[in-house]
Amino acid sequence: MNFLVIVLASQLLYYLLIAQTGVVGAFDSHIHDLYTLPIGGIIGSLMSAYWRHFNIRTELYFLFGIQIIISWFYPDYSLGMLLVLGFVVGYTTPLLLYIFRSQSTFQLALGLAISYSVGTALYTYPFIERGNIAIILPLISVAALRFSHADHISEHEKSSFHWGILAVMMLWIFADSALFETLSRSGGMDIWRMYPWIIIPTHLFGVFLAYRYGGEFMGQTRVIWSLFILSYVLYWIKEPILLSVVYPIVISYYNVLLFKALIRLADIRLIALSMVGVGWIASSIANGIAIEHRLWIAASVLGIFGIMYSIYYRRVL
Repeated sequence: MNFLVIVLASQLLYYLLIAQTGVVGAFDSHIHDLYTLPIGGIIGSLMSAYWRHFNIRTELYFLFGIQIIISWFYPDYSLGMLLVLGFVVGYTTPLLLYIFRSQSTFQLALGLAISYSVGTALYTYPFIERGNIAIILPLISVAALRFSHADHISEHEKSSFHWGILAVMMLWIFADSALFETLSRSGGMDIWRMYPWIIIPTHLFGVFLAYRYGGEFMGQTRVIWSLFILSYVLYWIKEPILLSVVYPIVISYYNVLLFKALIRLADIRLIALSMVGVGWIASSIANGIAIEHRLWIAASVLGIFGIMYSIYYRRVL
């Protein structure tokens, strides 16, 4: 058993069920009650980028411990506690991706498959009653980390990183978060509550496609863009069953490729700085768009990108 996969999956579940949907749902999406969460995430990511990491395992134990303490108070969080929660998630994620660099693409796909399956199954659990989940997930992370081999990772050659790739990553996160948050606030189109047993296998199918046929991140730009456009169209013409098939596939597909690209950087600083844009700025802007019911903005951004990319692609050819 590869316990690093369990650590990654449990932390992705914590982000999905607690930091992303649990807290937001419990606070009824009031921005003035939540704004310190992304601020803490950005601070945590930046500190992770510039801190000298002598023992990552010890750092992760400490961070998971704080996570457990914070989770005891879920969902009764003050602005200060949300700041700490965001800091822990922001600091932890780059470390996890860094130590995962010795693992294969199959292990990454397995971790994401576990998180998507369990996360979808537990999504219908009431936001206000997720306190036990908030405690159990970091406890699982601590136990799995204890049996992992995070301290014995061979050195890898650091890969180069073009910041244009980061812009495309932010675009996919932005498009995904805007639609996801809009659906979660739409009684008639909240597909995660309506069709979880359609979504779970389609999530897994998306992971399989990315693992088997995905290739490099930028090489799949047109495929991912097309699937996002189709997802938005299905939302507007109100086809929830078809949306339950298409949208989870694109989520799983692009996320496997995105995480693989970040992990291959093999540099905590680059990963952490990328996560500022990908994990916090893009998702926070998208969340604001969903709260204000202005999904057309995200669709317009996707449309403009499609036109610009087509022009650029033709010039390259």
